[in-house]
Amino acid sequence: MPKDRSPGGSHDALDRAMSERRLALGLGWGELAARADLSEQALRDIRSGRSVPRELTAHRLEAALGWTHGSVRALLSGGGPRSEDIVGADSVEADTDRDGLAWSVEGDAVCYELTRMIDGNPFTARLVVRDGRPREQVERELGKIMRMARIQLGG
Repeated sequence: MPKDRSPGGSHDALDRAMSERRLALGLGWGELAARADLSEQALRDIRSGRSVPRELTAHRLEAALGWTHGSVRALLSGGGPRSEDIVGADSVEADTDRDGLAWSVEGDAVCYELTRMIDGNPFTARLVVRDGRPREQVERELGKIMRMARIQLGG
């Protein structure tokens, strides 16, 4: 058993809950790691119990999964996944990456938004994804929308 693994199989409960939520959102493990700003290895270490996530890492995982704050700690302390840990369809957990691509979890969908200045005015393209398509594809699609907007708006 790895030295950091919590007693009582709480990492197994966390791994199961993360897996169920990830599938519900249509995400791959790599996409989840990217959204939580973690390396895939760090996410594997958390899932397997080789490491215990610190507060910031737990918060990033919660945001990426659309869980309320404290859900990771609750699962690690032996609590089961509770329905109140899942952010409801009307609630939104959001984040923005280094390239200005914002994403949020809204119910069973992941919503991406990209804002750029066109002819001195902000223009935002929004794409709602329910089919689990990879982030790279979403970025390409939003890039095409931005190019079309520049042509239409004369920027």
